[in-house]
Amino acid sequence: MRKKYHDILTFGTETVFGEHSAICEPAAFVLDCLVRGNQDYQTTEENPAELSSQRRAHTTEQGQRPCAVLICCADSRVPAEHIFHAGIGELFVIRNAGNVIGHFCLGSVEYAVEHLNAPLVIVMGHTNCGAVGAALKHEIWKGGLAKIIEEVEAAIGDEVDPRKAERKNLLHSLKRLGESEILRELHKEGRVEFAAAIYDIKSGNVEFLANA
Repeated sequence: MRKKYHDILTFGTETVFGEHSAICEPAAFVLDCLVRGNQDYQTTEENPAELSSQRRAHTTEQGQRPCAVLICCADSRVPAEHIFHAGIGELFVIRNAGNVIGHFCLGSVEYAVEHLNAPLVIVMGHTNCGAVGAALKHEIWKGGLAKIIEEVEAAIGDEVDPRKAERKNLLHSLKRLGESEILRELHKEGRVEFAAAIYDIKSGNVEFLANA
């Protein structure tokens, strides 16, 4: 199954860093597990992942070892861990409206990859995104939200189709990860790979993007 998702990780690598390197095995394995978890999520209403008091105690004493970093929108219709049937300590989740990448978000990703050894970073957008919708309408906002909409507007440009705009915003965020010297170096060392995905809030399906 791993070979099936090879192009996804290659795509993420080339988009962020403009170069290709061998896909690190841990990232490919993690991606396969997440894909299978999402497939199961669409067919069952229960999350079988470990959410027990024993698991809480173990991660308290032993610390966290997340298998992946997930950057996604703060939309309440996007239940991040459940989408992949993940449990306590399995995903390092970073959320904000519009799944945009700023300094705080970038620093959080660097921490998870460099210090927690997460081998895979996924930037995940979703259908019917409110931030993208506001950017398409060129609505005027105040405060911090205005900065988010400005970032999304810069990402989507003249695009008018909502689905295409969501993808453009996602890919823009993925490219922003390449601004980190730390992530670039860790990638060269073979310690991390990158992927992009879109979550359908109606079907529950996560579509990993293999090309732009």
